[in-house]
Amino acid sequence: MNTQDSAMDKPAGPRGSVNPEKVLGGLASFAVGSRVCKPVPPPPPPPQEDDTYPSDFSKIAVKVSKAIPRRYDDDGDESASPPVIYVVPRDLAEGRNKDAYEPAAVCIGPLFDQTQRSTEPWRKLERYKWCCVRKLIVNAEAGPGRRGSCWIPDLHTPLLRKCLDRMTDLEPQIRASYYAAEGMLGGSGAAGVVHDGHTLALMMLLDGSFLLHRLLKQGAGRMSLSTAASGGGGGDDDDDDWTQVFGQRGVWGLVARDLLLLKNQIPFFVLRALFKLLIKDGRGADREDVLVQGGLRLFASLRPGGGRRPPAAARSSSSAMKITCRDVHHLLHLFYMSIDISRRPQQEQEQEQEQEQEQEQELWVPCATELEDAGVTFRAKTSTATSFLDVTFHGGVLEIPPLELYDDSEPLFRNLIAFEQTYPHLPAHVTAYAVLMDCLIKTPEDMRLLHKAGVLVSHMNGDRDVATGFFSRACAQARISSGESYLGFVMADVVRYQSARWPRWRAALVRNYLSNPWVVTSLAAAIFLLIMTGLQTFFAVYAYFKPPN
Repeated sequence: MNTQDSAMDKPAGPRGSVNPEKVLGGLASFAVGSRVCKPVPPPPPPPQEDDTYPSDFSKIAVKVSKAIPRRYDDDGDESASPPVIYVVPRDLAEGRNKDAYEPAAVCIGPLFDQTQRSTEPWRKLERYKWCCVRKLIVNAEAGPGRRGSCWIPDLHTPLLRKCLDRMTDLEPQIRASYYAAEGMLGGSGAAGVVHDGHTLALMMLLDGSFLLHRLLKQGAGRMSLSTAASGGGGGDDDDDDWTQVFGQRGVWGLVARDLLLLKNQIPFFVLRALFKLLIKDGRGADREDVLVQGGLRLFASLRPGGGRRPPAAARSSSSAMKITCRDVHHLLHLFYMSIDISRRPQQEQEQEQEQEQEQEQELWVPCATELEDAGVTFRAKTSTATSFLDVTFHGGVLEIPPLELYDDSEPLFRNLIAFEQTYPHLPAHVTAYAVLMDCLIKTPEDMRLLHKAGVLVSHMNGDRDVATGFFSRACAQARISSGESYLGFVMADVVRYQSARWPRWRAALVRNYLSNPWVVTSLAAAIFLLIMTGLQTFFAVYAYFKPPN
C-alpha cells in the first residue's frame, strides 16, 4: 500500500477543522535553505494578582492625598505663622567645632532636656532662674516704684499661678515657633521640643523670667527692676549678679554670648506676655521698648565693628533704629536687626538694580595682595559707615569698616550665618560679607595688609593663622548666589578694575620707583637733569640755524 492509501485509511476529522498540533509540527519542520526556524515560544502567563498590593497602594494614595504643603498666614495668628527658631543644619556644622553652637553657661528653650540642664556648668544658673521668678513676682506685687523682699503665699501664689496659666495658653504658639526637622543638628532636639504642656509652661516661665530680668536690668542701667519698668526714680538694685555664680565672675559675658546662639532661643512674645503680667505701670506697650533697649545694651559689647562699644552707645542707637517689640522674634533676631537695619533704603534700591544686572557674576575676588599689585587701595571706612557691612568700592579704593576679632567673634559669626541659612526670606548680608573677606584673606600677608590699612585687627589667642582662617571657617558650607549677595556688584567692579591694564601699570610704577622718599628724590633729580639736557640741546640747535645778529 502506498502512502496515499495509508493516508486515506485514516479517519477524517470534521470538515473545516484545523488540528493545531499539525500546524505547529509543520512550522517546526519548515526549512529555508539549510536553516530551520525555531518554534515560537508561547506567551507568558498573565501575572497573578498580589493580595498585598492593593492595601499598600491604598496607603500610598492616602498619604499622597494628605501631603498638602502648609501655608502660613499673615493674619496675626502666631500659631499659623512659620517657625522662627531653628537648629543648625547638619551640613553646615559637620567637620567643625560644634562648641560654637552649644551654650557654655545657660540653656534657653526646649531644645535642651532637663538632664542636660541639671549638669555642670549649666546647673548654677538653672537655680538662679528660680530666684528671677521670685524677684519679679515679689516686686510686681509691691507696686510701682517699690521693692518687695518677702514671699507671702496668699499674695504671691495667685500671680505665680496666673503666669503659669498664661504660658500654658501660649503652648500652641510656642510649639509652632520651633522647627527641628530630621537632618539637623540635635537629633535629640527634634524630640526635645515635644514636652508635655506643664513641663513646657514651666520651662518658658523659668527661661522667660531669667531673660526678662536680664533685659530689665540692662535697659534700666543701675536702677531697680520695679522702679525702671514703672518709670520711677533711681535706686541701686540689690541683686549683685556676679555673686549669684560664685567662682565664675565672668559668667555674664558667657551668658551674653550664649543668648545669641541659634537654637538657644525662646519666642519674644513669651517675654512680652510675662512683661504685661509682672510689670504693672499702666502704660502697656509704651514701656515694652525697655526690652528692646535692654537687649541692645546687653549685646553692645558683642557688636562687630571698630572696637567694643560701651553700653551707653547702644542707647543712642536704639532710638535711631526704631525697632519695636512686635518686630522681634527672638534675641538673635533682635541682634541681627540691630546690625543690619541701619542700611539706607535708597542704597538698598540701587543695590537691587545693580544685582539684576549681575545675576550671573561669580562671587569671587582675588586676595588682598593681588589686588594691591593691581592698584586697588584698601581704606578703613569710619566716618560714613552705617554698619560693619557697609562695604563700598569707587575709583580703585575698597572701603571696609573696621572690624576687630575676638575669641567670641567666631561663634557669633557662625550663628549669624546659620541664622541666615535657615531663616526664610532673610537677606544673607553677613554671609555675603564673610564670603568677601574670605576671598581677600588667604595668607598671613593678606591679613597683614588689611591690618596695616586699619580694616581688620585681631585680638584672638594663638598664632596669625588662627585669624587668617577666621572667615574661611565661619562661612564654610554656606550657600549664597550672586543675586542674593548685596556685595555682588562690588565684587564684580573689583574684578573689572583688577583686570584693567592702566591701574596695574600705575601700581607697578609706584611700587618700583616711588616706594620711598629717596627713590622719589632720585627720580625727580633724573627728570630734572633730563629736562635741562633737552633744553640745552634745543638752544644749541636753535643757535646753529639762527645765529644771533
